[in-house]
Amino acid sequence: MFEELPILRQAGFFKEYAELKDDELVNKIRQLRREEYAKIFEYEYEPEDFSHIGQLLAYDERKYLDIDLEADVMSENQVYVSVVERFSKASDNHFMPTDIQEAWQSDEGPIEVSFTCNGSRIVFKPKYHDDWLDGKVFTVINKEMQKKTDERFLICLGPNEEWWGQNVVHIRLSEIEKQLLEVKLGWVFPDSGSLLGS
Repeated sequence: MFEELPILRQAGFFKEYAELKDDELVNKIRQLRREEYAKIFEYEYEPEDFSHIGQLLAYDERKYLDIDLEADVMSENQVYVSVVERFSKASDNHFMPTDIQEAWQSDEGPIEVSFTCNGSRIVFKPKYHDDWLDGKVFTVINKEMQKKTDERFLICLGPNEEWWGQNVVHIRLSEIEKQLLEVKLGWVFPDSGSLLGS
């Protein structure tokens, strides 16, 4: 199962489990998944096995982010704060925002998101789209990332573009890692600005 795993690990996935063989890694993540479901249901639970590689990669939150664009964006939910924090965790310490704030003037905006990063106060004003994220947040994050590294977060449509939908997968990659996934696995990385309207 997951014959593409050696290539994915070569592209930088699951670095914290570098000492594990591929089958040991999959078993470790299965165990983490069982524990996660046991907490949710409050009893021992055996979830279905992973049906595709994206479900496995979701356990590498330091590199892979599956973002639901219809994210219940509302003034009380502070979704932009959460998104910025998730990208910070996935950035390998290249995007380290502090004092993240999200302010709404009314339930329908205007919205202002701000944080401190790389010695500057970054401020942007996402558009209100009911409960959907404005893709501008991803552009702002990548701009700050690129001040520290040549890696960036890229939208990935996966093999045969099968990951594109309401959820958008972002992966932190160098250009070499991106090319490896394109050539060896046929993964598609479109221009994110045209997809998200940013």
